[in-house]
Amino acid sequence: MQQIDFKRGNVRETVILWDSVNEPAAHIATRKWAKEENQRFGGRYLSDAETGRYPASDNHADWLGAPSLKELTNRLTNGWSDGVDRLMKLAVAELEMTSIRRRRVRGDQGDEIDMQAVWRGDLSRAWTRTRRQQRTGGTRSVTLICDVAGNCGMGADAMFWRGASVLRVAEALTEAGYNVGIYAGAATKHIDATGKCNACQLVEIKATDAPLDLSSLAALTCMPGYFRTSLFAGIVAAADHFGEEADYSLGRMDEDGLKRGAKKLGMDNVFIQPAVNSQQAAKEWIDQIVAAIQAPAAAEEL
Repeated sequence: MQQIDFKRGNVRETVILWDSVNEPAAHIATRKWAKEENQRFGGRYLSDAETGRYPASDNHADWLGAPSLKELTNRLTNGWSDGVDRLMKLAVAELEMTSIRRRRVRGDQGDEIDMQAVWRGDLSRAWTRTRRQQRTGGTRSVTLICDVAGNCGMGADAMFWRGASVLRVAEALTEAGYNVGIYAGAATKHIDATGKCNACQLVEIKATDAPLDLSSLAALTCMPGYFRTSLFAGIVAAADHFGEEADYSLGRMDEDGLKRGAKKLGMDNVFIQPAVNSQQAAKEWIDQIVAAIQAPAAAEEL
């Protein structure tokens, strides 16, 4: 993993870029802990007996997005097709983007000749060649950060729209010929007992040159389970990194933390998702991203 520490006033912050989606949970067993209680505390979120003790409602389905930790693990391992079916219904008509795939164009020069055009005297359109259509600005590579964090009162249905909106944008961009990278991100503040430590966690869940596996990505981003197990353990590890005991509530969402983290890591042409908690908010964010990517100022963070 890559970790960067810095200070803002009297607040200590750390940015963690995990090497894989499995690393935060594995870190519980492998790191050298400053506080033994932190190791026990972090491990509690990875056991079925403990995940049910911190519910947003009275059932695992609302807390994890799956009826049990076993089913969550199954979906994270094998994908979540039902989640894909649901997210694909989101704002399809509003995701029409200018394709940059290669298209055939006609002219007076090219690779192939149309003899019928020659015979009818249309020499200006007799030749055809393929070229990639240019869009209005920005680059062909786009990075999306999906905010998977949510405070304890936020249920699975609200958090579903985080992943759904990111994956629908990624699917449309991929179809249009863009290279799309996706990160899951969680920024939290007041993570320790002193209330003066913050943490931003990021993990690459799709490289720009990797295929778009919607089923696997839906399991990671459209359910709160990954955040409320593995990244909860990561929050505890971040507090321990500062030599402090983790706050029992693990702090609260940090609205600007992902922007600070991405900047510290030097991430370019990145679009950071705000706290999308409803279908309407998801549609509005999709509209903003589509407009920004097609505009000359596409590289500006949202």
